Amino acid sequence: MSSAAEVFTIMAAAVADAGEALVKKVNGSIKFDVKGAGMWLINLKAAPGAVTASNAGEKADLTITISEPDFVDLINEKLNPQAAFMKGKIKVKGNMGLAMKLSAVTNATKAYLAKQKKAPAAAAPAAAAPAATSGLKSAALFVGIGEAVKTQGPALVAKVKGTIQFNIAPGGAWFLDLKNGNGSLETGSKPADLTINVSDEDFMAIADGKLNAQQAFMKGKLKVKGNMGLAMKLNIVIDAAKPKAKL
Repeated sequence: MSSAAEVFTIMAAAVADAGEALVKKVNGSIKFDVKGAGMWLINLKAAPGAVTASNAGEKADLTITISEPDFVDLINEKLNPQAAFMKGKIKVKGNMGLAMKLSAVTNATKAYLAKQKKAPAAAAPAAAAPAATSGLKSAALFVGIGEAVKTQGPALVAKVKGTIQFNIAPGGAWFLDLKNGNGSLETGSKPADLTINVSDEDFMAIADGKLNAQQAFMKGKLKVKGNMGLAMKLNIVIDAAKPKAKL
């Protein structure tokens, strides 16, 4: 896992998968303030539990402040939490007992990932499924995009000829490769020819034709970085996915 958005997207799926058992283990709420990436709330006070985007005003039993690189290293077990705390890389406020229970959440996330890797290849079209449980409306659209890539891959690669990173707030991240081979779609963040930052609501409005992409860009609702020519091909991707997605 290479970004906070990717971690919390997968963590949301893991929490939904673990359900009440994880709530009983943690019995509290933990807010992460990941500097440079955003805030997320892991609410495990009542079943079924959830992981959602958060804000400065939202209260939690424990608040953890950390930089994104250190957070990713922590999740990937490249950074020892005790050593990081002693060095001031992690700042905690609130119920310190909950900090000891954080391992239950990370272990559930690892178990979920291991289970996904063991899933049969036939389940591959659901590559975007981890984000579906995080409450993003666009998750269904990305499932459709994944299906379209599998059935129309070479044709889409020929039309688009590029890679697109979608960052869908809050907490969703997908990398679409329509540049290499037969194309692919995966959750997470990677360097891309074009990076799109947009809210879940606005992205769905664009996909449904209720919001003009150019107008969204002018109003600052749609932020793009990189190859602008690829942005003009976004409709090709969305149109290919629509028959497969329940919008």
